[in-house]
Amino acid sequence: MVKTVTVEVDTILFDMDGTLIDSTPAVNATWASFAHQYDLDLDFVMQTCHGYRTVENLKRFIPSIPDSEIPAEVERFESNILVVAKENAAKGAGGSIVAMPGAKELLAQINDSRPATALQNNNHGWAIVTSATKAYAQQGFAASGVSEQPKVFITSDLCTRGKPDPQPYLLGAEKSNKDITRCLVVEDAPPGLRAGKRAGAKTLALRTTHDGEKMQKEEADFIVEDLRSVSAKWKQDGTGLILTIHAEEPEKGEAKGISTLALQIQKENDPKINASS
Repeated sequence: MVKTVTVEVDTILFDMDGTLIDSTPAVNATWASFAHQYDLDLDFVMQTCHGYRTVENLKRFIPSIPDSEIPAEVERFESNILVVAKENAAKGAGGSIVAMPGAKELLAQINDSRPATALQNNNHGWAIVTSATKAYAQQGFAASGVSEQPKVFITSDLCTRGKPDPQPYLLGAEKSNKDITRCLVVEDAPPGLRAGKRAGAKTLALRTTHDGEKMQKEEADFIVEDLRSVSAKWKQDGTGLILTIHAEEPEKGEAKGISTLALQIQKENDPKINASS
């Protein structure tokens, strides 16, 4: 069951990977390389890594790496994602970094209709809060072609603690000069939803990488298939946004699966599938 709701917020704090962009093939290839090098259970890693900072994932999955070498391994991991994505893009067989469903359209609604009064109040309407490092996040987002870079771009380098700790989203609200309780956090992963809720923000869960049952367990304020279910317009005074959300109201046991369009995009962007077709 879907219910259309109208929500007023001062700004939107978006997660990046799985929310605005998809880099799944390049990330998977990088984890496969690390799994081979460090003898990891790749299936377990892929089931549990999403939403956490690379530094936390490496410490968790590869405790043998000395603390002094972690920064270099983080850089190597995230640099490899970009290298693989660029190589895949050059081959033209998928595997590059692409936009998630509805991301371009929603950000265009915010960017293209932003009133002068909003800029006078230094309100750009949206920011990114990601678990990725600055070096990867900015290049990865640019490669997707989703939108121009946001004015507020919170990366893991700026935080001492990662999601599910609320620090990243609290910092996103602070840098946006907004009260976190007047912000909407948009996430595709349980750790990010927990971070948003702990920070005190409203939360919107996307079924782009996890099914509805997992999203229900996080008690998000709203659950949608993907960003096609969200539209935005500016308040006349430029102080914030009015969002129309086609939110799901799943009955217990009726949770839906992952977004069909998100799965289609991921399938079309999978170089292994394209190479065999």
